[in-house]
Amino acid sequence: MKLERQCPAVVAVLVLTAVTAACSGASRDRTLDLSRSDGASPERGAGSVETWIAVFRTEADPRDMSEDTAEVLAIVGGAIVVSPVACFEGLPADLRLDSYLLGVVAPTKDALDEIASQVDRAVIFEGQVRTMCLD
Repeated sequence: MKLERQCPAVVAVLVLTAVTAACSGASRDRTLDLSRSDGASPERGAGSVETWIAVFRTEADPRDMSEDTAEVLAIVGGAIVVSPVACFEGLPADLRLDSYLLGVVAPTKDALDEIASQVDRAVIFEGQVRTMCLD
Protein backbone atom coordinates (compact mmCIF):
# COMPACT_ATOMS: atom_id res chain seq x y z
CA MET A 1 0.00 0.00 0.00
CA LYS A 2 2.80 2.43 0.88
CA LEU A 3 4.61 1.65 -2.40
CA GLU A 4 1.47 2.45 -4.42
CA ARG A 5 1.36 5.95 -2.91
CA GLN A 6 5.02 6.61 -3.73
CA CYS A 7 4.93 5.46 -7.40
CA PRO A 8 3.36 8.64 -8.83
CA ALA A 9 5.97 10.75 -7.05
CA VAL A 10 8.82 8.58 -8.34
CA VAL A 11 7.48 8.74 -11.91
CA ALA A 12 7.08 12.52 -11.66
CA VAL A 13 10.70 12.92 -10.49
CA LEU A 14 11.96 10.69 -13.33
CA VAL A 15 9.97 12.63 -15.94
CA LEU A 16 11.12 15.98 -14.56
CA THR A 17 14.75 14.81 -14.53
CA ALA A 18 14.59 13.59 -18.12
CA VAL A 19 12.86 16.74 -19.39
CA THR A 20 15.32 19.00 -17.57
CA ALA A 21 18.30 17.11 -19.00
CA ALA A 22 16.89 17.24 -22.53
CA CYS A 23 15.98 20.92 -22.30
CA SER A 24 19.39 21.97 -20.97
CA GLY A 25 21.04 20.65 -24.13
CA ALA A 26 18.39 22.20 -26.37
CA SER A 27 19.01 25.77 -25.21
CA ARG A 28 22.51 25.78 -26.69
CA ASP A 29 21.66 24.95 -30.29
CA ARG A 30 17.83 25.17 -30.44
CA THR A 31 17.72 21.47 -31.37
CA LEU A 32 16.18 18.91 -29.06
CA ASP A 33 16.67 15.16 -29.39
CA LEU A 34 14.25 13.21 -27.20
CA SER A 35 16.13 10.01 -28.00
CA ARG A 36 19.05 11.12 -25.82
CA SER A 37 18.95 9.29 -22.56
CA ASP A 38 20.83 9.48 -19.31
CA GLY A 39 19.09 6.41 -17.91
CA ALA A 40 16.08 8.28 -16.55
CA SER A 41 14.03 8.79 -19.69
CA PRO A 42 10.25 8.84 -19.37
CA GLU A 43 8.16 6.05 -20.75
CA ARG A 44 6.61 6.77 -24.12
CA GLY A 45 3.17 8.14 -23.44
CA ALA A 46 0.16 6.32 -24.76
CA GLY A 47 -1.53 8.41 -27.42
CA SER A 48 1.62 10.24 -28.48
CA VAL A 49 4.01 9.90 -31.40
CA GLU A 50 7.63 11.03 -31.61
CA THR A 51 8.58 12.93 -34.74
CA TRP A 52 11.14 15.44 -35.96
CA ILE A 53 9.93 18.99 -36.58
CA ALA A 54 11.34 22.17 -38.11
CA VAL A 55 9.33 25.25 -37.11
CA PHE A 56 9.38 28.25 -39.44
CA ARG A 57 6.86 30.56 -37.82
CA THR A 58 4.31 30.95 -35.02
CA GLU A 59 1.25 33.17 -34.81
CA ALA A 60 -1.70 33.59 -32.44
CA ASP A 61 -4.12 33.10 -35.36
CA PRO A 62 -3.27 30.48 -38.01
CA ARG A 63 -5.03 32.59 -40.65
CA ASP A 64 -2.20 35.11 -40.28
CA MET A 65 0.06 32.44 -41.82
CA SER A 66 -2.23 31.56 -44.75
CA GLU A 67 0.07 32.85 -47.49
CA ASP A 68 3.16 31.21 -45.97
CA THR A 69 1.19 28.00 -45.40
CA ALA A 70 0.18 27.85 -49.06
CA GLU A 71 3.79 28.40 -50.17
CA VAL A 72 5.20 25.72 -47.85
CA LEU A 73 2.42 23.28 -48.79
CA ALA A 74 3.24 23.71 -52.48
CA ILE A 75 6.86 22.72 -51.76
CA VAL A 76 6.58 19.91 -49.19
CA GLY A 77 3.03 18.56 -49.57
CA GLY A 78 2.06 16.20 -46.75
CA ALA A 79 5.15 17.00 -44.66
CA ILE A 80 3.64 20.35 -43.64
CA VAL A 81 2.25 20.93 -40.17
CA VAL A 82 0.06 23.81 -38.99
CA SER A 83 -0.98 23.02 -35.44
CA PRO A 84 -1.35 24.49 -31.98
CA VAL A 85 2.00 24.72 -30.20
CA ALA A 86 0.36 22.95 -27.26
CA CYS A 87 0.10 19.80 -29.41
CA PHE A 88 3.86 19.25 -29.15
CA GLU A 89 5.90 18.27 -26.13
CA GLY A 90 9.54 19.29 -26.44
CA LEU A 91 9.26 22.69 -28.09
CA PRO A 92 11.11 25.65 -26.54
CA ALA A 93 9.35 27.23 -23.58
CA ASP A 94 9.39 30.65 -25.27
CA LEU A 95 6.84 29.46 -27.86
CA ARG A 96 3.41 30.42 -26.53
CA LEU A 97 1.16 27.40 -25.94
CA ASP A 98 -1.87 29.34 -27.21
CA SER A 99 -0.24 30.05 -30.60
CA TYR A 100 -0.03 28.02 -33.80
CA LEU A 101 3.09 26.89 -35.61
CA LEU A 102 3.96 26.43 -39.26
CA GLY A 103 6.58 23.82 -39.97
CA VAL A 104 7.47 20.50 -41.50
CA VAL A 105 7.73 17.05 -39.93
CA ALA A 106 9.62 13.87 -40.75
CA PRO A 107 10.34 10.54 -39.08
CA THR A 108 14.13 11.09 -38.92
CA LYS A 109 16.51 14.04 -38.59
CA ASP A 110 18.07 13.31 -41.99
CA ALA A 111 14.64 13.28 -43.66
CA LEU A 112 13.70 16.49 -41.84
CA ASP A 113 16.89 18.24 -42.93
CA GLU A 114 16.22 17.22 -46.54
CA ILE A 115 12.63 18.51 -46.43
CA ALA A 116 13.49 21.73 -44.56
CA SER A 117 16.28 22.53 -47.02
CA GLN A 118 13.68 22.68 -49.81
CA VAL A 119 11.84 25.49 -48.00
CA ASP A 120 13.52 28.88 -48.31
CA ARG A 121 12.75 29.97 -44.75
CA ALA A 122 14.66 30.41 -41.52
CA VAL A 123 14.09 27.61 -39.01
CA ILE A 124 13.34 28.97 -35.51
CA PHE A 125 13.44 25.50 -33.93
CA GLU A 126 14.42 22.02 -35.04
CA GLY A 127 14.20 18.93 -32.90
CA GLN A 128 12.49 15.72 -31.96
CA VAL A 129 9.14 16.25 -30.25
CA ARG A 130 6.15 14.25 -29.07
CA THR A 131 2.94 14.92 -30.93
CA MET A 132 0.16 14.93 -28.34
CA CYS A 133 -2.77 15.78 -30.67
CA LEU A 134 -3.59 12.84 -32.89
CA ASP A 135 -6.46 12.46 -35.34
